[in-house]
Amino acid sequence: MMMRFIFLRSVRVQRFLFVSLFGFIVAYYVCSFYLWDYGLDLETITDYEDQVCHQPKLDINNSEIMKFMEYQPPLKCSDDEDWVQIEGSTVKITEAAKKKYGDVKCKFVDIMRSSDFGTFLGHETTTHTEHDLEESDFFRVYCQTQSGKKWENRMAGARLDNDILERVGWEYVPKDGLKLNVLMFGFDSMSRMTFMRKLPKSYSKLKSLGAIVLEGYNIIGDGTPQALIPILTGKTELEMPDTRKRMGSKASHVNVYPFIWNDFRKFGYVTGYMEDMPNAGVFTYRLKGFHSEPTDHYMRTWYVDSQDHFRNNKPYCMGSLPRHKVMMDYAKHIYTVYPNKPKFIFGFHGELSHDSFNLIGAADDDVVEWIEWFEKRGYLNDTLLIMMSDHGHRFADVRNTQQGKLEERLPFFSFTFPSWFKNKYPEAYSNFRDNVHRLTTPFDVHKTLKNVLNFEGPGVGTLDERGISLFRKIPKQRSCRDAEIEPHWCACLVWQTIDFNTKIIHRAAKEFVEFLNQYNSQFTNLCKKLDLDSIRDAAKLLPNKRVLTFKGSLDVDGHLPDLTNKIRITSDLYQIRVKTTPGNGLFEFSSIYDRTDDRFIFQIQDVSRINKYGDDSLCIYDNQEQLRKYCYCKK
Repeated sequence: MMMRFIFLRSVRVQRFLFVSLFGFIVAYYVCSFYLWDYGLDLETITDYEDQVCHQPKLDINNSEIMKFMEYQPPLKCSDDEDWVQIEGSTVKITEAAKKKYGDVKCKFVDIMRSSDFGTFLGHETTTHTEHDLEESDFFRVYCQTQSGKKWENRMAGARLDNDILERVGWEYVPKDGLKLNVLMFGFDSMSRMTFMRKLPKSYSKLKSLGAIVLEGYNIIGDGTPQALIPILTGKTELEMPDTRKRMGSKASHVNVYPFIWNDFRKFGYVTGYMEDMPNAGVFTYRLKGFHSEPTDHYMRTWYVDSQDHFRNNKPYCMGSLPRHKVMMDYAKHIYTVYPNKPKFIFGFHGELSHDSFNLIGAADDDVVEWIEWFEKRGYLNDTLLIMMSDHGHRFADVRNTQQGKLEERLPFFSFTFPSWFKNKYPEAYSNFRDNVHRLTTPFDVHKTLKNVLNFEGPGVGTLDERGISLFRKIPKQRSCRDAEIEPHWCACLVWQTIDFNTKIIHRAAKEFVEFLNQYNSQFTNLCKKLDLDSIRDAAKLLPNKRVLTFKGSLDVDGHLPDLTNKIRITSDLYQIRVKTTPGNGLFEFSSIYDRTDDRFIFQIQDVSRINKYGDDSLCIYDNQEQLRKYCYCKK
């Protein structure tokens, strides 16, 4: 009886496989004919497939946003360079100071941590040359020349800790790990658009290194903790023990959270966490903070001790250095001290970007220099560099615009892999790139970090997974509900078919054809002028009503939404399909209509040629290939 069952099942499987194979062959030839007829290939048609979540096409030069933009020059701190220089764990009195002032004597006093909210002073060392950090990464320094001139500062390096050295090394990393350092650095309140506007050199540098920038990355809650806790733990604040200060003795310290850096530390990684703004820390403003240091190198101690000294310096400076460079240099010091050891470092800077739309622009050159430092020393050859933010700007003026509300929900998030990675893991890398436009969340980033440590391989995620590693394909059918994003945080839009005989659609179609003609004429005079033949269909993206009515959070923890806001609609996004002559070209394009300025915004990357163009563009085929889809040759 059992043998008969197995045989029948085998026959059914054979029939199923035969029918499936036959269906695939028929579908392949039908698709091949269709694709040939429309001048496309299998890879191209995939790009045209719809997905459930349609992210808004945001205008980087949106008029409502640009009125808040101001140029911010680099910071100029003290003209007198610091008398002391740090490289890793070694602190030296500079040759420049000696040359300028003669013999210099400096006293170094260790800054020790008593808690997340207090420090005390430790061992003192006096020297005329250099000093090695042993007990603490942080110190106060008091220098004096023979003539009596004085200089002092609070500074940060990275001590060489033998206890750390004994337990770290690549040999402890899991065999299925990717053998990559992880260097994460984030800026508070930076949407993807704002990062591109205010840090254009940094963005260009990242792209030159092959950075993958997530364009469908959507926040899941209000404020920094609701953005970073899921990244670092894979859970929401509500899913873990209560750590709120106001709950007193009933609350736990945040060490109870399952932080991802603990996983990396367990498997031989040096760990580091740096964050500024000690009075508004992610885990210390509303939450109870850490009862013991969370990572091997923890920068909060320096900020707690130094914040009262900030007023003795120029704004946003510490001595001759901008304060953001002090933080960024801390990561350099850790790499210098442990050059051949695996490292997991997470840094989050907010002072320049949290309350200002423009100040962060002062850091653009410094961020480029920071990236290039790691690149020139070869550290990016074995490092996954993640540049990111928690959310877009949340202050009233920007937040109360239609695009500002969407930008708040779409922060900057990028991943830069070593050049060898795409060759060693081609499918995983391909999936990562395919996920650029998919709906992604902090939970996915957490799962990706887990995969760096224990690589599960490529594949396809499922809709029942809250967190999907970005090394796997995110399903196109994924919705905000699948990803556990509440409606008022969901930036996905809904297409509504509209009557293409309306005046606004006719205007858009005519201006689009003019745009194509101007695009062709920029490069050659060999193309005929195109005319609008007909409009085939049109659709309009409708914004999420709960996004537009979201005013803020009703509770201090950012869990309950206030949906009483009224936002004026200032832009619309249309998708229109037209036919042009000569050549009977079929084009599908997307365009933003700016209601304030009464103008359509066209970009060539938002234009698709959806039928075969054949020999129409032979005259420019070899020397102006970017025009092949749009040019109808005069001859």
